[in-house]
Amino acid sequence: MENSTSTQTEKVLMYGTPTCPMVPPVRGMLERAQVIFDYINITEDAESRGKVMAINDGNASVPTLIFPDGSTLTEPSTAVLQKKLKSLGYTVPKPTLWQSLRDNPFNSMMGLAGVLFGLYDGNWVFIGLGIVFLAYGVVSSRR
Repeated sequence: MENSTSTQTEKVLMYGTPTCPMVPPVRGMLERAQVIFDYINITEDAESRGKVMAINDGNASVPTLIFPDGSTLTEPSTAVLQKKLKSLGYTVPKPTLWQSLRDNPFNSMMGLAGVLFGLYDGNWVFIGLGIVFLAYGVVSSRR
């Protein structure tokens, strides 16, 4: 599908930090929707950190997105971001299994650790918890 609206040719600004667990899912959704965006790490850019704090009443809350129409979203849920992108004319495809796991690194790492420890220790509880973490990461990104 060809993007035809003028807002789709302008960049979205995404402010984040490398340690924020909400950045990978938001970044993944922007990439899947083929949104042109710039990622700005506010831990390395004081001016950008100031912009984020001005938008968020003094808080350095990330991810913070600024859209070409001037609107902003801070720490958006998957559903809220998907709705915003659709309102701008983007199609947001569902993630593949690999994209779901990549976009939810905390759940993926905890799940993998649980499964591996459970296999090592012969403990089905850890295996089950690991599978639950992995499944939650996949299901939550596909809503």
